[in-house]
Amino acid sequence: MHFINLVTLALTSVFTVNAEKIFSCTEPNTIALTFDDGPYEFTLDLLDELKENNMHATFFINGYNYWHDLDTDPEKQAILTRAVNEGHQIASHTWRHAIPEVKSEIKPMMDKLDDVIEKATGYRPKYFRPPKGDCKGECVTDFEDIGYKVIQWDTDTNDWDFKKIGVPARVKLVKKFLAEEFEKKKENYLVLMHDVNDHTVHQIVPWIIENGPKDYKYVTVAECLGDNNETHVDSKGNFIPREGSKVAFNSTDVINTNSTNANSTVEITRGDNSTDFSLQNGANSGAFDYFISNVVISTVLLIYAVAMVF
Repeated sequence: MHFINLVTLALTSVFTVNAEKIFSCTEPNTIALTFDDGPYEFTLDLLDELKENNMHATFFINGYNYWHDLDTDPEKQAILTRAVNEGHQIASHTWRHAIPEVKSEIKPMMDKLDDVIEKATGYRPKYFRPPKGDCKGECVTDFEDIGYKVIQWDTDTNDWDFKKIGVPARVKLVKKFLAEEFEKKKENYLVLMHDVNDHTVHQIVPWIIENGPKDYKYVTVAECLGDNNETHVDSKGNFIPREGSKVAFNSTDVINTNSTNANSTVEITRGDNSTDFSLQNGANSGAFDYFISNVVISTVLLIYAVAMVF
C-alpha cells in the first residue's frame, strides 16, 4: 500500500506541479508595480508619470468594470496601445472582474478580453491575475491549461480600502507600509495597486517615485520574472518579439511569418512598411524546459518509491 501511495504521488506530481500562482519576482533588484481594474480616467496621468521617470509597470485590465465600453471606444483602446508602446505590459484581469463558475465558460470569457487587447496592442496576453487574487488549486490549473501564468503579489498596498477610513488615512497607511517594506531591502518586490483610484495615481505613485529605492529597476511582471519576450502571442499562436524594453508594434502593424516552424523567423512590419526587427523565434522552449523539469522530479519520486519496496 505504501508503494502504491508513493507511485501515485510521483505520477500526480507531473500534473500538479504547474498549478501554482506566482507571488514574487525572480530577477534581483527589480520592482514590479502592478495596477488592477483599469483602464480608467486616471490611467493616462499614470502613464505620464511613469514615462517621465523611465519606469515600466503592468496593467491587469478588465473589459467591463469601471468603464463599460472598452471594446467599442477607440479612444479608450488607445490607452492600451500607448501603454504597450511605452514599454508597459498589458495583462488580463477577466472581462467583468469575475471568474465564471462553469469551467467551459472561462476560455470564451478570456478570449473576449484578449480580442480587445490584441486589437489595441497587437498581442494576446499570457499573464493573468484573478480578481481579488481568488483562485486556488483547480482554478489555477484551469488557467494554466489555456496558457496563462497566474500572478499574485507579495506587497499589497490595500490602496482600494479607503471608504471607511477616508482617503487621507489610507494614503498615510500605504506610505508607512511601503516605507517599512522598502527598508527591508528585499531582493525584489511585486506590488499591488489600482489605477482606478485617484489617490493611487496622484498621491501614492508620486510618493513611490520620490521615496522608493533608487538602486532598483522598475519593470513589468514579465521582465521581473526574466521573461524578456513577455510570452506574448498573436491569435495564431505565434510569439511576438520585443525590441529592447518596448513592443515594436502598434494597432496598424502587420505580422508576417516566414514559416510555421517553431524556430521560424518572425518579422513585424509597421504600418508605414518599414521593418522594425526580426528574430529567431524559439517558441515554446521555456515551457518545454519547465515540463522536462517536472518529469525529472516525478521520475526521482518514482525511483524512490520502487527503492522503498526492494
